[in-house]
Amino acid sequence: MLRLLNVMLVLGVLGSGFALYTLEHRTRSVEREVARVEAAIESEYEFIGLLNAEWSLLTRPQRLQQLAKHHLGLGPVWPDQLVELSELRAKLPAAPAYEPDKTPASDDPMADLLRMMQ
Repeated sequence: MLRLLNVMLVLGVLGSGFALYTLEHRTRSVEREVARVEAAIESEYEFIGLLNAEWSLLTRPQRLQQLAKHHLGLGPVWPDQLVELSELRAKLPAAPAYEPDKTPASDDPMADLLRMMQ
């Protein structure tokens, strides 16, 4: 009886040692994964900071003004460019003439309009 108890206790110690080793292995694996994710998060924070700095550089008012002047031909708004609402109709270009399609109406009015504009 004593010998059987000793064998069972030795097996219990071996089993608990194996379980403890397995648990430690899993724990270290999870710790490595957490460290990897934390490093990736830190890298993303640094990249976000870099993107914010680049955005600040690209949206400088002087740079945007220079690009608008060069590519769009835009300049500052002068007081003589402002009009009253009552004068607006006289300043607008004439609307293109629109005549409904004389052919039988199709199911697509937008296609009819595009066909007529050609």
